[in-house]
Amino acid sequence: MSAVWRWFTGLSKTSRLALGGGLIAYGLVGEYLTDSVGNAFGLTPTEQDKQKLKDMIPRISTVEKSIHTPQDRDIDAQITELKKSR
Repeated sequence: MSAVWRWFTGLSKTSRLALGGGLIAYGLVGEYLTDSVGNAFGLTPTEQDKQKLKDMIPRISTVEKSIHTPQDRDIDAQITELKKSR
C-alpha cells in the first residue's frame, strides 16, 4: 500500500485532482446507471424477493430490566433492618 501512496503523492497536484475527480465521476456514473442496466437485464426484484429480504432482517425488541434483583432486595432489607436496630 505504501508504494501506491508514494506513487500517488509523487504526482503533480493537477494530476492528483484529475485522478480523484475521475474516480468520483466514475462512481457517480455507476450509481446513476445501475438501476437502468438492472432493468435492461431483467434484474428487478419481485415482491417475493422483497418479502424474503424483510424476513431476513433481524427484529430487535427491548426488554425492561428491573433495577434490583431479588438478591439486591434482600440486601437492601437487611441494611434497613440493621439501620433500625442501631
